[in-house]
Amino acid sequence: MKTKVIIVDDEKNARLALRGILEENFPEIAIAEECKNVPEAVKAIHKHKPEIVFLDISMPGYSGIDLFQFFSE
Repeated sequence: MKTKVIIVDDEKNARLALRGILEENFPEIAIAEECKNVPEAVKAIHKHKPEIVFLDISMPGYSGIDLFQFFSE
């Protein structure tokens, strides 16, 4: 079974670069979704329940750190 991950970054090129690195070097990883902001990430995390979230900290609107306020644990 593959490890599910979500990539969260407001910059499309950063998401594409990370996706490329992961797909090329880590065949045991399955990218469940890519998100461009925190609201999308919250929905994707609830939907996919990933084991790993690659999270950009500096984004417009909500910062990556703000993501944690949407989860109780």
